[in-house]
Amino acid sequence: MWSNALVTQDLSVLVVDDDDLQRRFLAALLDRAGVGQIYWANNGRTALEMFRRGPQVDVVVCDLLMPEMDGQTFLTLLHDEGHSPSVVIASGADSDTRREMEDTASRLGMRVLGFLSKPVSLDALLALFEKHEPRAAASATPDVAGP
Repeated sequence: MWSNALVTQDLSVLVVDDDDLQRRFLAALLDRAGVGQIYWANNGRTALEMFRRGPQVDVVVCDLLMPEMDGQTFLTLLHDEGHSPSVVIASGADSDTRREMEDTASRLGMRVLGFLSKPVSLDALLALFEKHEPRAAASATPDVAGP
């Protein structure tokens, strides 16, 4: 098991990918890394429904090119409904498409942890998770003493 599993054990991760093999492979990597809660969906529409039902998700690992609802539309709608998880883009899409996706997610206030090329490696995935800031830490403001 990964030596810093304490970093990942409190994470809740949603994998959104239309390829069953890729989705299962990513879920297995996340399990191996010690991720506490792992969810998956085969397209953006299903993933959006999962958010509506309420599981708290810290990080979304999202493919870009999916039927029914692509990754960019999914993240836009996710934001519109008040969710802003960290995002990892796992896709074989070209660099222009990935850059456009990163720009969209950043404009929406989502933190893009980075990109993963398929097939994804455990080390690359964990390196991106190290960039994730828990919600409390990300939104904390320093205490300021009054006069």
